[in-house]
Amino acid sequence: MRLKDLGERALLRKLAPLGYPLDAPLPPGDDAGGVWLGEEALFLKVDGFRYRDVALRGMGPFEVGFRGVAATASDLLCKMGRPLGFALGLFLPPEAEEELALGLVRGAAEAAGRLGAFLLGGDTNAGEEAALVVAGFAEAKRPLPRQALPGDLLYLAGDRWGRLGAAIFAHYQGVGLEAFPAIREAAHYPLPRLGLLALEGLLRGSLDSSDGLAETLWQLAELGVRVELEALPLYPDVVALAGSEERALAFVLYGGEEFEAVLVVPPERGEAVEARAREAGLPLFRAGRVVEGEGVYLQGVPVPRKGYDHFRP
Repeated sequence: MRLKDLGERALLRKLAPLGYPLDAPLPPGDDAGGVWLGEEALFLKVDGFRYRDVALRGMGPFEVGFRGVAATASDLLCKMGRPLGFALGLFLPPEAEEELALGLVRGAAEAAGRLGAFLLGGDTNAGEEAALVVAGFAEAKRPLPRQALPGDLLYLAGDRWGRLGAAIFAHYQGVGLEAFPAIREAAHYPLPRLGLLALEGLLRGSLDSSDGLAETLWQLAELGVRVELEALPLYPDVVALAGSEERALAFVLYGGEEFEAVLVVPPERGEAVEARAREAGLPLFRAGRVVEGEGVYLQGVPVPRKGYDHFRP
């Protein structure tokens, strides 16, 4: 079957179990893979992209390199992994200026440093166009897989929801973000949340939301539950740029690239999670709950499953 017919999610389900250890701390196909080292887990995550696919209006090599490490680190952190180091694989056209390579690596090093980690070298290759592959590893005392039970509460960590969708919309509309500094910051420097680690031991499960919130929630529903959204965050700057609440809501559900986390919380731990998040300075939004059934709903209305797929337009 051709990949454009199969789709990325179906392909990953076929690939993930191949060679994966049976006693791993996370199941195959989760946001990161890992092995046990004594009583702790070591996670590994690899992410790659073409420069032109992520460089929004106003972004240069520094921001693209920063984004590369952010994407990888987000998958590690939502599994309760503390990032330790990152390595880069660069694909660069021979005719490119050296500042392209230097900017990518400087941006990656900046993001790694802000996360308390290091850049540990990598590899350079000639390519027809610029592309970047980032590998990151992390340690975790309590690995957090994708899990959910009926009755659990659903929280959205962070404050970039909808802002990346707004930035992508502005990019294709040729709109500058000078009047929207929070949206610009979210798009150019989407640093994942170290504050997630403060919630260790309180969560049932957690998922990275890079492919869009709706797709992430559908992945949660695949565990055999129904996701009931009661509300979603609609920030004034997102609504202003969108021009309507309806379009802003679409940015929240389908924007993607937030590098934020969807958190599943046992109901008896909701207050403790909110208190711990406040202490850690982690923005938290109560979005709904998990119930028996199937699918994803917003105030009783089905949420269509749409999200980023590398093999489908």
